[in-house]
Amino acid sequence: MMFRSLRSRLLVSYLVVIATVLVLVAVALFFFATRPTVRFLPSWQRLSTIARATRNELTHLEERGADNEAVLHALEQIALDYGVRILIIRGEMHTVLFDTATDTSWQGESLGEVEVAGRGVSVPAGGGSYGRYRHTDGSRWLVYVQPTANGGRSQIVFAQPEPSAMVFFRESFSGSLVAAGLVAFLLSLLLAFGIAGWVARPLQRMAQATEAIAQGDYEQTVPVHGPEEVRRVARNFNSMVRQVRLSRQSQRDFVANVSHDLKTPLTSIRGWSQALLDGTADTPEARQRAATIIYNETERMSRMVNQLLDLARIESGQLELNQTQVDLTQLLTEVYHSFVPKAEEQKIHLTLDARPTPPVWGDYDRLVQVFTNLVDNALTHTPEGGRVHLAARPYGTQAVEAWVQDTGKGIPPEDLSRIFERFYQVDKSRMRENGRRGTGLGLAIVQELIAAHNGRIQVRSEVGKGSQFVVRLPISNTPEHSTVVRRQE
Repeated sequence: MMFRSLRSRLLVSYLVVIATVLVLVAVALFFFATRPTVRFLPSWQRLSTIARATRNELTHLEERGADNEAVLHALEQIALDYGVRILIIRGEMHTVLFDTATDTSWQGESLGEVEVAGRGVSVPAGGGSYGRYRHTDGSRWLVYVQPTANGGRSQIVFAQPEPSAMVFFRESFSGSLVAAGLVAFLLSLLLAFGIAGWVARPLQRMAQATEAIAQGDYEQTVPVHGPEEVRRVARNFNSMVRQVRLSRQSQRDFVANVSHDLKTPLTSIRGWSQALLDGTADTPEARQRAATIIYNETERMSRMVNQLLDLARIESGQLELNQTQVDLTQLLTEVYHSFVPKAEEQKIHLTLDARPTPPVWGDYDRLVQVFTNLVDNALTHTPEGGRVHLAARPYGTQAVEAWVQDTGKGIPPEDLSRIFERFYQVDKSRMRENGRRGTGLGLAIVQELIAAHNGRIQVRSEVGKGSQFVVRLPISNTPEHSTVVRRQE
């Protein structure tokens, strides 16, 4: 439980990394310290320094005319002061003439051969030599052998016990490693708290925001701070919140609009039905008018219900497209002929310019629904004497472009970005010039169906001159099959 927070996990990870590095460094230093040239050199250098000081002291004694007893006493004092062992040896067998050690004196013994230091050790100043000596009792010594000042066969040996690898490592490096470990621990604490704060604070704010959203507050956003990965999460979080907020608003608008659009025709139907029942509509003309209004309103309600069902199928991923190769020229020709009577009735000039195009991949009936809706909108918003034009042509080598263009009143710029929203109508009065109300769902369904066909729809419009809806659909050479459309957010 104590390592569940990001800060504690960072701290532990830093400590593990630092401890691993320190262990590796310690192992490397240990093996480095076991090399004789590294482990013994400090002791040899110390012995040579003591030897130079001793040589100077003996020179002063000789100049003052000191006797042998004074010289030996001086050697004993130097050995005591520096914690070393001083011997005077003579001859090829290195017979010990004098030893400052009293408890295990080697005086009178023959030391035998002294192992001289090999390569990698510099020659000491003063004519002496470094070496190692192993006594018959098993003890090991580091020695510095220096000739006597009078140039005779006698030599002065300065010796100290040979340090083991562990002792040398402990004395030379353990303090530094402990200090480095403490410093690294403190630095890891600072880094853990600093970086954890840098990383965790934005995440904590996101956690608080998600809790607020769970309580119904959809106005939450989080600042985009921290490392790039956290900033990316924050940006995606804010985008998600905006989408959720828009979705919630769309749901509220949807309910409000459906309620309004169902209430209006129901009120009209109830009113005219009542007029028929209570005899208020007592003339054939009044009864005919009541029946016509009731029929038109029920037709509008049926159309709205069907469109709502289409939207529901698309959003739930249950809209099945029976896709096949579709001749768009033939499809537009069929749509054109279906609207010729209506165009003539409204005195609108309906034209078609559908050039031969490669087949597109799509559901024939759904594409008929798309262009039927677009042409119906164009005729509805085009005044008498106006023009509605259908056309199609290849678009590059991978798509076909079709468009519906009218000479109606156009769409204001502030409405262009919203015309594909559900229930949105440019005509704020919600009543068209021909007296027929729209549902505000047609273009929303058109956009969803085009997206389901991997196509695009664009609109261009100029107030007072008309609008143009352009649809681009991909060419396909795939054999026909059925596809269940999953709505893309």
